[in-house]
Amino acid sequence: MSPRDRPKPQITWWMRLRRFFCNLESPLQLRGTLTRLSHRHKRPFLALLRLLLPLPTWHFRLPEPVPVKTMLNNVALLQSRKAAADLTNMRSVPLWRARDTPLRALYRIYEAVAAREFYAIGSEVEYFWYQSRGAWAAHRIPDPRDEDPVRYAILACIAEELAQAFNWRMSLGMRRDKSKHIYRKTFEDPLPSFTPETAPSWTRRVAPIDVEMIADLPADFLDSAGRLVLEEGGESPIFAQRNIIIDTGHFYTV
Repeated sequence: MSPRDRPKPQITWWMRLRRFFCNLESPLQLRGTLTRLSHRHKRPFLALLRLLLPLPTWHFRLPEPVPVKTMLNNVALLQSRKAAADLTNMRSVPLWRARDTPLRALYRIYEAVAAREFYAIGSEVEYFWYQSRGAWAAHRIPDPRDEDPVRYAILACIAEELAQAFNWRMSLGMRRDKSKHIYRKTFEDPLPSFTPETAPSWTRRVAPIDVEMIADLPADFLDSAGRLVLEEGGESPIFAQRNIIIDTGHFYTV
């Protein structure tokens, strides 16, 4: 029988209904999450249950912050912490992202900055950028009230740099909702207008690092003025205001 003479398959209402339910997906994409978890866990259903249980609260707690002296140039520690949290994988899990917080992300950027593992900054900033602008707007980053003045200064600089980097992205037509990116047909077309992001107000109260507090650091972490050097030749004005030398190119990625 030729293909032309073959009877066409009939699509029944049951087939349509089954297709509808098979394609149905919640905003948390639990079915896709379960598939992803099955690649990393022997008991993916148990791993999913742990993500669903809001104990003690829905949002994850902030892990115990790593001291600056411990984190400085410690790439091995940074990588071990990322691996223990399965960070690369979990950032793609909607349920995990829903329970993550801006403050946790801020501290993850701090760890990458202090460890001088600058490539890790870009992926974390990208992740932060594509979170919901409501709860994750730069000005809504909560005050960590960090007891370590050196770490507090670094965190404040990161929060301010995030606002500036986000404005740079929006000036190019990028939007935090990927579906709303604005594309220009030619470079002559005017740049799109946008509502700028602002840094959280608490950063204005964070003092510069007192150079006497870090005078005991190894020489390669200090410049001639006693300022903290996280990247040789760094020229970030935001960080420089708090006696920190670093470049921030990894905050500006597209």
